[in-house]
Amino acid sequence: MRQAVAVVAGAGAAVLGALILGEYEFSGVLPLVMGVLFGLAVAEVMTWVGRGVTAVSSVAAPALAAGGLLVAGWISVHHRHEAIPVGAWTAAALGAVTAVVRSRSARRRVSGNPHAP
Repeated sequence: MRQAVAVVAGAGAAVLGALILGEYEFSGVLPLVMGVLFGLAVAEVMTWVGRGVTAVSSVAAPALAAGGLLVAGWISVHHRHEAIPVGAWTAAALGAVTAVVRSRSARRRVSGNPHAP
C-alpha cells in the first residue's frame, strides 16, 4: 500500500514540476540543470513516501521524471504549435538517469550495504 502511495506522490511531484518548468524555455544549459534536479526530486519524493526503494519505485521514478519533463517541454511550446524541443528530450533523458541513480543509491543504503555512498 505504501508503495502505491509513493507512486501517486511521485506522479504528483512530476505533474507539479511539469506545470512549473513548462513556463521556461528549454535552451542553453537549463535543460541539463532541469533534468538532473527534476529526476532527483521525483525519486526523492518516492523514496521518502515509500520509506525505501522497491522494484516498482525503481521503474516508476525514472518514467515519471522523464514524462514530467516531456510534458513541461510540450507546455513550453504548445501555444506556438511546435514540436517538443530537443532540450526537453535531453532533460527527460537526464532526469530518468538521475532517478535511476538515486533509486539505486537509496536501495543500497536501505539494504545496509556498508559500501553505500
